[in-house]
Amino acid sequence: MFISFFFLTFLSCYMMDIWFFCLSFLFMSLPFFFLVNFSSFMLSKNSYLMIDIYTFLMLILSLWIVILSIFSSFNIIFSKLGFMFIFLFNLINFLLLTCFCTSNMLFFFFMFESSLIPTLYIIMGWGYKIERLKSSLYMFFYTLFGSFPMLVFIFFLSKMNNSLIFGFLESSSYSFMLFLISIFAFLIKMPMFFVHSWLPKAHVEAPVSGSMILAGVLLKLGGYGIFRFSFFYIFFMNFSNFWIYLSIWGGLLSSFMCLRQIDMKSLIAYSSISHMSMVILALLIFSETSMMGSFMMMFSHGICSSCLFYLFNLVYERSGTRSIYLNKGFMSIFPSLSMWWFLFCSFNMSAPPSLNLLSEIFLINSICSWDFNILFIIMFLCFLAGVYNLFMYSFLCHGKVSSLFFFCFSCKVRELLICFLHFFPLFFLFLKLDLFI
Repeated sequence: MFISFFFLTFLSCYMMDIWFFCLSFLFMSLPFFFLVNFSSFMLSKNSYLMIDIYTFLMLILSLWIVILSIFSSFNIIFSKLGFMFIFLFNLINFLLLTCFCTSNMLFFFFMFESSLIPTLYIIMGWGYKIERLKSSLYMFFYTLFGSFPMLVFIFFLSKMNNSLIFGFLESSSYSFMLFLISIFAFLIKMPMFFVHSWLPKAHVEAPVSGSMILAGVLLKLGGYGIFRFSFFYIFFMNFSNFWIYLSIWGGLLSSFMCLRQIDMKSLIAYSSISHMSMVILALLIFSETSMMGSFMMMFSHGICSSCLFYLFNLVYERSGTRSIYLNKGFMSIFPSLSMWWFLFCSFNMSAPPSLNLLSEIFLINSICSWDFNILFIIMFLCFLAGVYNLFMYSFLCHGKVSSLFFFCFSCKVRELLICFLHFFPLFFLFLKLDLFI
């Protein structure tokens, strides 16, 4: 069904006018977030598929980001290898949807790791420089390093339970080694600080659509995996404290690293690591409020970071550089683009009114109920998020325009429309908060 939907989508892009299709998609998708009602009696569960509230949110996020990623790469779609590009995004979308919906642990692991392959092809095929090969290998071997121990853990649970359905799994053997080999693959995928170095390299060399899908959805696979395996992790609260404090320390370090970045794309990538550290912290607390807040944060951060990477690509197409010192004074050249930079830098620092603010309120509330002593560290982490976002916005939009710029073409309607499609769910979804409860 999803493959046929996307086939018709791309066929209409080729056959009809691009602007008409974009506008029609906009008007068809606007009422969705307000008219849908997803209560508990509508959930469908069987031996193959499992859909609940959190799965539904991840499905919406995947479809939204994949479509916007394709809209942002029309220059690649209409090139000679455009069909291969569309096929890879169809494949990523199919793998993501089946990974979020499956109730079989081995099938979940297969789809979880298979999403790496089309992402590698996108980075290696349409990346910017020759370093894209090195960054692809970084991502491949980091993921491979965590996936094989997890496969051993899945075989162990299968032998113990004679089943791989999530609802029937339990364990009578609880050891730190089992906990370590099962959670490490998810921590690499998110990624957690100290196993994060593949992410800035992959983001810097990936095309804009690859960065959008990587930051928007693929990083959220790790958090979703921790949520699905919480039936096992909840017995390791003493061991989880180590990952919680490590995530807090990693979030502080990544925030400080954002302040010294001169590459704008690398700055946005390190800000993703800082936000994901709070998601890891909330998921390992295992309270109802922390789970709600972590999924709010994953949803809002997926859309916000996707748009930040897209906005950076608009700047990069006009300036030809990623340096934060050369991209200056855009408010006097592109006031509409500067407005979108202001909105999404504000949303990334969780300024009201946005879904990011509500997610951080839920996260801070759950963290305070778990341990009040780390409240001041979380406050400092939120303060640093505001600092590096203001740093990025003020450097980019204010100041004197660089003398290297002789000509810049203006923004297109399609580019502003993609920014609005990112803005809409972040700004208005707090009116539909029962999606997260």
